[in-house]
Order: sequence, then C-alpha cells, then structure tokens
Amino acid sequence: MAITTPWVPGPDANHEQPVKVMASRFELRSILHVPGFLVQAMRILLQARRSPGAVGATLKAAPLRRTFWTLSAWTSDEALSTFARSQPHRGIIGAYRTRMAGSTFEFWTADGPAGWDEAHTRLKDV
Repeated sequence: MAITTPWVPGPDANHEQPVKVMASRFELRSILHVPGFLVQAMRILLQARRSPGAVGATLKAAPLRRTFWTLSAWTSDEALSTFARSQPHRGIIGAYRTRMAGSTFEFWTADGPAGWDEAHTRLKDV
C-alpha cells in the first residue's frame, strides 16, 4: 500500500511557461532505514515547496516495499539544480546514499505539472 501526499503548489505555482518535471524512485536496502528516510523525505518535500522556482511537489511512499517516489515541477533546470545543491536536501541525500538499494531519476519538459501515471511510466514502474 502506498501513501501519497497531496500536490502542494510552490512559490511559482502560477508559472505560465513549460516546466521542468522531475520524477524519482528510491529503494532502501533495509526496512530499518524506512522510518528515518520518511522523516527526511518530508523535510526535503517541505524544502521543495518553499524553494524559488518550485511549481509544486508531492511524495509517494510504500514503506513495506522500502520504496519512495517524488514528483516535482520547476520553472527551470537552474531552479531544480539550486534546490538539489541546497540544505537540507544535499546533506540528507549524501547521508542516505549508502543505504540505497537503487535510485532512478527522470526529467522532462511539459506544459504543466505531470501526474503520477506519467511519472510511473517514465520511471518504468510495474
């Protein structure tokens, strides 16, 4: 069973140009890493929702499968890169790198924020 947070608009939710969409999937090595990762993923989600250039973001978690997905839209590649290099995102990702069984990222340009169906198709989730 997956838990999905609602799509929450970011500071640039009214951006009227095409957006940069990013979808990701993270698989943890152990169920023991899930509680801490969930807390940190929520911190990153809150950061994304406040970051300049963020159109919006959402998170999906399947704790028993040790799998998490993110979906976000940005005004530009630069806005997304700035977010990824900023704290707490940068530190959290660095701390969890060795606890990952795998991760996948997909990026594309769209007329507006994408939905989970498109994200899962692009991530090749079955």
